[in-house]
Amino acid sequence: MSAGPFEAQGRGQSAPRAPRMPSSRLAVTGILTAGLAVLTVVLALTAFDYWSSRRTLLQDSAVEAAIVADNVSAAVMFRDARAANETLAALRYSPMVVGAGIYDSDGVLFAKYGEDAGLPASLPASGMADAAERHGWSRLDIQRPITVSDTAWGTLYIQKSTGTANRRLAIRFAGALFIALCVMGAAAAMVLRSRAVVRAAESRLHLLAHTDAVTGVGNRHAFNEQLALQIAQARERGERVALVYIDLDNFKALNDTFGHAAGDGLLHEVARRLQSVVRSADIVSRLGGDEFALILRWEIDDAALDHYGRRIVEMFKSPYSELGQPVALTCSVGIATFPEDAREMDALMGCADTAMYRAKELGKNRSVRFDASMNLVAARRRAIGQALRAELETGSGLALHYQPLLDARTRTPVGAEALLRWTHPELGSIPPLEAVSVAEESGLIAPLGYWALRTACRNAVRWQAAGPMRVAVNLSARQLAEPHFLEQVMDILREEDFPPQLLELELTETVLMENVDAGAHTLRRLSQIGVHLAIDDFGTGYSSLAYLRQLPMRRLKIDRSFVKELPEQDHSRAIVNAIIALAHELDLEVTAEGVETEAQAAYLVQQSCDVLQGYLFAKPMSSEDFFARVVQPRAESG
Repeated sequence: MSAGPFEAQGRGQSAPRAPRMPSSRLAVTGILTAGLAVLTVVLALTAFDYWSSRRTLLQDSAVEAAIVADNVSAAVMFRDARAANETLAALRYSPMVVGAGIYDSDGVLFAKYGEDAGLPASLPASGMADAAERHGWSRLDIQRPITVSDTAWGTLYIQKSTGTANRRLAIRFAGALFIALCVMGAAAAMVLRSRAVVRAAESRLHLLAHTDAVTGVGNRHAFNEQLALQIAQARERGERVALVYIDLDNFKALNDTFGHAAGDGLLHEVARRLQSVVRSADIVSRLGGDEFALILRWEIDDAALDHYGRRIVEMFKSPYSELGQPVALTCSVGIATFPEDAREMDALMGCADTAMYRAKELGKNRSVRFDASMNLVAARRRAIGQALRAELETGSGLALHYQPLLDARTRTPVGAEALLRWTHPELGSIPPLEAVSVAEESGLIAPLGYWALRTACRNAVRWQAAGPMRVAVNLSARQLAEPHFLEQVMDILREEDFPPQLLELELTETVLMENVDAGAHTLRRLSQIGVHLAIDDFGTGYSSLAYLRQLPMRRLKIDRSFVKELPEQDHSRAIVNAIIALAHELDLEVTAEGVETEAQAAYLVQQSCDVLQGYLFAKPMSSEDFFARVVQPRAESG
């Protein structure tokens, strides 16, 4: 497949189509179940009615036969056929009796009632033998011995029709069934009438469960369902699925600066633009925060996929006006494919995530395809994260080294910056930037920061015998955002018995911009208790200087990238001069880091820089070396 299909843009699927809801099946099942239950009840009642009627009929017939046998006994004994017939004629008042006969002791018909009864000519011909009764579906036969003084003179035989009783029973059954069907019909009508409402509610719930409320595209739940489905179908058909992760660069700073409502509008516009560049069969989802994902279905070749990634990055070049003013926004894109990069869903997501972070490491605002070599980097970072977690529990391999801070004019040590060092028995020496980056990814940056702060305060307590010397500790954005950060700092200062006025916390401009509102109160409270606040790497972050006026900063640190080109480069001299002038106008002290030559130091002193730091004076050293090489000589000279 060529890149052509990407030119025929369509609106990508924002959320999975709602599956067939179970309301119809539940309604039909409920009605059928109710119908079977009602039919069962009607049949049970009818069976009980039939059994009860039959029992009553048998009891009444037995009593009736006993009365007739007793009344006719004298006529049989005296063989008075006329009297016997007259007695049997009284049975005409019993509508169920169709015939009756009296048989003498020899079983010969002696008298009868009913001309068309079809009575047997002899008693044995009835086939009842010694049975007292014989019940069929439409007829009841009863025989009763005729006795006088315990002497049998004959037998009374009565035939009854049960048709009338059966008809009454059928009418009752039909009536009950009709009433039950009417009730069922009414219930079914109510259920079917409400089915549309139930189905609409189910559809609404499905939509809410699968749609992101801010952007209107699918949410993480919908994304997971769709990705699993697409991978299963691709595996079955031997096709390819591409997964694209998109992370907005520096979105949090924009969101905090312009407000969450404006940030939501920006996210909605990003989703709309993504939908405009994907095909109709592709799926757009928001995973949360500033992360989006695309699932590219059907066959896609590598050229088309690379083209797709470039188009997504280029889509962000047009300014966004949702924040009340045109704002430039960039993104980092990571792409992975099934089955080349991974054959399982979790692994594919991990590959896309790894590629996206690689795009950020390369400078952001770009698209990166996953490569197997990235797994080595990811594996190392996972190993570092696991090792760091263990180190924070034992603290055996972690250490702080200290680089002296010198008064620019007298070259006298006035403090030191604490710098992380870590040597692991298996991983070896781990660069500080890599360790901090992994700590931020794995959620360990706050524990690591508190460990560094406590260790620095504990070590710096020894220095104070030679005179006040401050210690500078770097502060992360995650720490500043923690709700109990202020309490933690105060607890450490109290437990280590370290004066707050000798502690300096360094924050980068990025950290300040990301926490300018939430962290303002915390920073002011720290300043009130005496802690000094410094802006590290000044000039390399956001250009907004509002925080210099809003926050109680005490120091600016000129980034080493500007110091490195002094004094030869005109633009470096202009930047450094402007930073020093601005700081002094705001009553802020200035520290220049990365000083490596005497020419750089002389120029900075000439421009009234307050503090110098760099390899020209000393490299970072262990706490013991710092005490021996810096603190003790200072005490001896003092």
